[in-house]
Amino acid sequence: MNILVCLKIVSQATFTDSLTDNDDRLSGGRLGINPADAYALELALRIKDNAPETMVTVVTMAPSYAENALRDAIAAGADHAVLVCDSALAGSDTLVTANIIAAAINRLGGFDLILCGRKAIDSETGHIAPQLSERLGLPMAAAVTAFAIDGDTLRICCTNDGVSAEYEGAVPAVLSVCNGTDMVRSPTVMGMRRSKKAVIEHLTLADIGISAENAGLHGSPTRTAAVETMSFRKGKKCVCTDADAGAQALIELIKGGKRDE
Repeated sequence: MNILVCLKIVSQATFTDSLTDNDDRLSGGRLGINPADAYALELALRIKDNAPETMVTVVTMAPSYAENALRDAIAAGADHAVLVCDSALAGSDTLVTANIIAAAINRLGGFDLILCGRKAIDSETGHIAPQLSERLGLPMAAAVTAFAIDGDTLRICCTNDGVSAEYEGAVPAVLSVCNGTDMVRSPTVMGMRRSKKAVIEHLTLADIGISAENAGLHGSPTRTAAVETMSFRKGKKCVCTDADAGAQALIELIKGGKRDE
Protein backbone atom coordinates (compact mmCIF):
# COMPACT_ATOMS: atom_id res chain seq x y z
CA MET A 1 0.00 0.00 0.00
CA ASN A 2 1.40 3.38 -1.07
CA ILE A 3 -0.20 6.48 0.44
CA LEU A 4 0.52 10.07 -0.57
CA VAL A 5 -0.34 12.92 1.79
CA CYS A 6 -0.52 16.44 0.35
CA LEU A 7 0.66 19.05 2.84
CA LYS A 8 0.32 22.80 2.89
CA ILE A 9 2.83 24.81 4.89
CA VAL A 10 1.11 27.62 6.80
CA SER A 11 1.86 30.17 9.48
CA GLN A 12 1.60 28.65 12.97
CA ALA A 13 1.47 32.01 14.73
CA THR A 14 -1.49 34.32 15.24
CA PHE A 15 -2.63 35.25 11.75
CA THR A 16 -1.01 38.58 11.00
CA ASP A 17 0.05 37.80 7.46
CA SER A 18 0.10 40.44 4.79
CA LEU A 19 0.54 40.66 1.06
CA THR A 20 3.95 41.49 -0.33
CA ASP A 21 3.95 44.57 -2.51
CA ASN A 22 5.21 43.02 -5.72
CA ASP A 23 3.79 39.56 -6.23
CA ASP A 24 0.59 39.02 -4.23
CA ARG A 25 2.19 36.34 -2.05
CA LEU A 26 1.42 35.90 1.60
CA SER A 27 4.26 36.34 4.05
CA GLY A 28 3.90 35.37 7.69
CA GLY A 29 5.49 34.06 10.86
CA ARG A 30 6.69 30.63 12.01
CA LEU A 31 5.70 27.93 9.54
CA GLY A 32 4.39 24.41 10.02
CA ILE A 33 2.02 21.81 8.61
CA ASN A 34 -1.60 22.85 8.15
CA PRO A 35 -3.66 21.17 10.95
CA ALA A 36 -6.08 19.32 8.65
CA ASP A 37 -3.14 18.04 6.59
CA ALA A 38 -1.38 16.94 9.78
CA TYR A 39 -4.46 14.89 10.68
CA ALA A 40 -4.49 13.38 7.18
CA LEU A 41 -0.88 12.34 7.80
CA GLU A 42 -1.91 10.86 11.16
CA LEU A 43 -4.57 8.71 9.47
CA ALA A 44 -2.00 7.50 6.94
CA LEU A 45 0.45 6.64 9.71
CA ARG A 46 -2.23 4.62 11.52
CA ILE A 47 -2.56 2.47 8.42
CA LYS A 48 1.21 2.05 8.51
CA ASP A 49 1.05 1.09 12.20
CA ASN A 50 -1.17 -1.88 11.32
CA ALA A 51 0.58 -2.67 8.03
CA PRO A 52 4.29 -1.82 8.40
CA GLU A 53 4.93 -2.49 4.71
CA THR A 54 2.84 0.59 3.86
CA MET A 55 4.84 3.45 2.33
CA VAL A 56 3.79 6.98 3.28
CA THR A 57 5.03 9.85 1.10
CA VAL A 58 4.37 13.54 1.77
CA VAL A 59 4.44 16.26 -0.87
CA THR A 60 4.16 20.03 -0.75
CA MET A 61 4.53 22.92 -3.18
CA ALA A 62 6.47 25.63 -1.38
CA PRO A 63 9.76 27.56 -1.21
CA SER A 64 12.88 25.75 -0.03
CA TYR A 65 12.38 26.75 3.61
CA ALA A 66 9.47 24.29 3.75
CA GLU A 67 12.05 21.51 4.15
CA ASN A 68 11.89 21.89 7.94
CA ALA A 69 8.16 21.12 7.97
CA LEU A 70 8.71 18.12 5.70
CA ARG A 71 11.34 16.83 8.10
CA ASP A 72 8.73 17.14 10.86
CA ALA A 73 6.51 14.82 8.80
CA ILE A 74 9.36 12.32 8.43
CA ALA A 75 10.04 12.54 12.16
CA ALA A 76 6.39 11.66 12.78
CA GLY A 77 6.69 8.55 10.61
CA ALA A 78 6.52 9.41 6.90
CA ASP A 79 8.93 7.42 4.72
CA HIS A 80 9.65 9.95 1.99
CA ALA A 81 9.15 13.68 1.37
CA VAL A 82 8.90 15.58 -1.90
CA LEU A 83 9.22 19.36 -2.27
CA VAL A 84 7.99 20.96 -5.49
CA CYS A 85 10.01 24.15 -5.54
CA ASP A 86 10.49 26.65 -8.36
CA SER A 87 10.70 30.44 -8.39
CA ALA A 88 8.08 30.52 -11.17
CA LEU A 89 5.48 29.07 -8.76
CA ALA A 90 5.18 32.29 -6.74
CA GLY A 91 1.60 33.54 -6.61
CA SER A 92 -0.03 30.31 -7.82
CA ASP A 93 -3.74 30.02 -7.03
CA THR A 94 -5.50 26.77 -6.12
CA LEU A 95 -6.14 25.84 -9.76
CA VAL A 96 -2.45 26.05 -10.64
CA THR A 97 -1.48 24.40 -7.35
CA ALA A 98 -3.69 21.40 -8.12
CA ASN A 99 -2.23 21.18 -11.63
CA ILE A 100 1.31 21.23 -10.21
CA ILE A 101 0.60 18.61 -7.52
CA ALA A 102 -1.22 16.39 -10.03
CA ALA A 103 1.77 16.56 -12.39
CA ALA A 104 4.10 15.69 -9.50
CA ILE A 105 1.88 12.73 -8.56
CA ASN A 106 1.93 11.47 -12.14
CA ARG A 107 5.72 11.69 -12.15
CA LEU A 108 6.06 9.90 -8.80
CA GLY A 109 3.33 7.38 -9.67
CA GLY A 110 1.96 4.28 -8.01
CA PHE A 111 -0.20 5.63 -5.16
CA ASP A 112 -3.22 3.74 -3.84
CA LEU A 113 -4.52 6.63 -1.76
CA ILE A 114 -4.05 10.39 -1.95
CA LEU A 115 -4.99 12.31 1.20
CA CYS A 116 -5.54 16.04 1.53
CA GLY A 117 -6.70 18.16 4.44
CA ARG A 118 -10.22 19.45 3.91
CA LYS A 119 -9.07 23.07 4.03
CA ALA A 120 -6.17 25.27 5.06
CA ILE A 121 -6.33 27.65 8.00
CA ASP A 122 -4.95 30.54 5.94
CA SER A 123 -7.40 30.40 3.03
CA GLU A 124 -10.09 27.76 3.76
CA THR A 125 -10.88 27.15 0.09
CA GLY A 126 -11.02 23.35 0.19
CA HIS A 127 -10.25 23.27 -3.54
CA ILE A 128 -7.22 21.00 -3.81
CA ALA A 129 -8.74 17.55 -3.18
CA PRO A 130 -11.62 17.86 -5.68
CA GLN A 131 -9.35 19.44 -8.28
CA LEU A 132 -6.81 16.63 -7.87
CA SER A 133 -9.62 14.10 -8.20
CA GLU A 134 -10.68 15.69 -11.48
CA ARG A 135 -7.18 15.94 -12.92
CA LEU A 136 -6.14 12.44 -11.92
CA GLY A 137 -9.45 10.85 -12.93
CA LEU A 138 -9.94 9.30 -9.49
CA PRO A 139 -13.03 9.06 -7.25
CA MET A 140 -13.09 11.31 -4.20
CA ALA A 141 -14.73 11.34 -0.78
CA ALA A 142 -15.03 14.51 1.31
CA ALA A 143 -15.29 15.21 5.05
CA VAL A 144 -13.45 11.97 5.87
CA THR A 145 -12.74 11.39 9.56
CA ALA A 146 -11.59 7.76 9.42
CA PHE A 147 -10.93 5.02 6.91
CA ALA A 148 -9.79 1.42 6.65
CA ILE A 149 -8.40 -0.65 3.81
CA ASP A 150 -9.04 -4.35 3.19
CA GLY A 151 -7.28 -5.43 0.01
CA ASP A 152 -8.66 -3.19 -2.73
CA THR A 153 -11.72 -2.27 -0.66
CA LEU A 154 -11.80 1.15 1.00
CA ARG A 155 -14.18 1.80 3.89
CA ILE A 156 -14.55 5.41 4.97
CA CYS A 157 -16.44 7.39 7.59
CA CYS A 158 -17.54 10.89 6.60
CA THR A 159 -18.90 13.43 9.07
CA ASN A 160 -20.59 16.68 8.11
CA ASP A 161 -22.76 18.97 10.23
CA GLY A 162 -22.79 16.40 13.02
CA VAL A 163 -24.07 13.59 10.79
CA SER A 164 -21.81 10.59 10.11
CA ALA A 165 -22.11 8.17 7.22
CA GLU A 166 -20.08 5.15 6.16
CA TYR A 167 -19.22 4.34 2.56
CA GLU A 168 -17.40 1.59 0.71
CA GLY A 169 -15.37 2.00 -2.45
CA ALA A 170 -12.17 0.92 -4.14
CA VAL A 171 -8.63 2.21 -4.36
CA PRO A 172 -7.06 4.25 -5.86
CA ALA A 173 -8.96 7.27 -4.56
CA VAL A 174 -8.59 10.81 -3.24
CA LEU A 175 -9.77 11.57 0.30
CA SER A 176 -10.43 15.03 1.73
CA VAL A 177 -9.82 14.71 5.48
CA CYS A 178 -11.43 16.76 8.27
CA ASN A 179 -9.69 17.66 11.49
CA GLY A 180 -10.38 14.82 13.91
CA THR A 181 -10.88 14.82 17.65
CA ASP A 182 -7.96 12.45 18.20
CA MET A 183 -4.49 13.77 18.94
CA VAL A 184 -1.88 13.88 16.20
CA ARG A 185 1.23 11.96 17.24
CA SER A 186 4.41 13.75 18.25
CA PRO A 187 7.76 12.92 16.64
CA THR A 188 9.86 10.31 18.43
CA VAL A 189 13.54 10.73 19.22
CA MET A 190 14.36 8.02 16.69
CA GLY A 191 12.12 9.74 14.16
CA MET A 192 13.85 13.08 14.66
CA ARG A 193 17.24 11.46 14.15
CA ARG A 194 15.98 9.80 10.98
CA SER A 195 14.52 13.07 9.68
CA LYS A 196 17.85 14.87 10.01
CA LYS A 197 19.50 12.30 7.73
CA ALA A 198 16.60 12.05 5.29
CA VAL A 199 17.04 13.28 1.73
CA ILE A 200 14.18 15.52 0.60
CA GLU A 201 13.38 14.98 -3.08
CA HIS A 202 13.17 18.28 -4.98
CA LEU A 203 11.12 18.68 -8.14
CA THR A 204 11.08 21.72 -10.43
CA LEU A 205 8.61 22.69 -13.15
CA ALA A 206 10.94 21.15 -15.72
CA ASP A 207 10.92 17.87 -13.79
CA ILE A 208 7.13 17.60 -13.92
CA GLY A 209 6.72 18.91 -17.47
CA ILE A 210 4.95 22.22 -16.82
CA SER A 211 6.01 25.52 -18.39
CA ALA A 212 6.47 28.73 -16.40
CA GLU A 213 3.64 30.33 -18.42
CA ASN A 214 1.21 27.87 -16.83
CA ALA A 215 2.39 28.47 -13.27
CA GLY A 216 2.52 31.28 -10.74
CA LEU A 217 0.65 34.51 -11.34
CA HIS A 218 0.92 34.11 -15.12
CA GLY A 219 -1.02 30.88 -15.10
CA SER A 220 -3.48 31.71 -12.31
CA PRO A 221 -6.99 32.92 -13.22
CA THR A 222 -7.46 34.25 -9.66
CA ARG A 223 -5.29 36.13 -7.21
CA THR A 224 -5.55 37.35 -3.62
CA ALA A 225 -6.66 40.99 -3.64
CA ALA A 226 -6.45 41.69 0.09
CA VAL A 227 -5.96 40.03 3.45
CA GLU A 228 -7.45 41.55 6.58
CA THR A 229 -7.43 40.63 10.25
CA MET A 230 -10.99 40.28 11.51
CA SER A 231 -11.96 42.58 14.35
CA PHE A 232 -14.82 41.74 16.68
CA ARG A 233 -16.76 44.40 18.56
CA LYS A 234 -19.03 43.47 21.42
CA GLY A 235 -22.44 44.99 20.90
CA LYS A 236 -24.53 46.77 23.49
CA LYS A 237 -26.72 44.70 25.77
CA CYS A 238 -30.39 45.35 25.18
CA VAL A 239 -32.76 44.80 28.12
CA CYS A 240 -36.42 44.61 27.13
CA THR A 241 -39.35 44.73 29.51
CA ASP A 242 -42.17 43.45 27.28
CA ALA A 243 -42.88 41.64 24.00
CA ASP A 244 -43.36 44.81 21.95
CA ALA A 245 -40.04 46.26 23.11
CA GLY A 246 -38.31 42.94 22.44
CA ALA A 247 -39.74 42.74 18.91
CA GLN A 248 -38.62 46.29 18.18
CA ALA A 249 -35.13 45.56 19.53
CA LEU A 250 -34.89 42.50 17.26
CA ILE A 251 -35.91 44.57 14.24
CA GLU A 252 -33.23 47.13 15.05
CA LEU A 253 -30.66 44.37 15.47
CA ILE A 254 -31.51 42.81 12.10
CA LYS A 255 -31.33 46.19 10.42
CA GLY A 256 -27.96 46.79 12.02
CA GLY A 257 -29.24 49.86 13.82
CA LYS A 258 -28.31 50.99 17.32
CA ARG A 259 -30.70 51.16 20.22
CA ASP A 260 -30.01 52.51 23.65
CA GLU A 261 -32.07 50.88 26.36
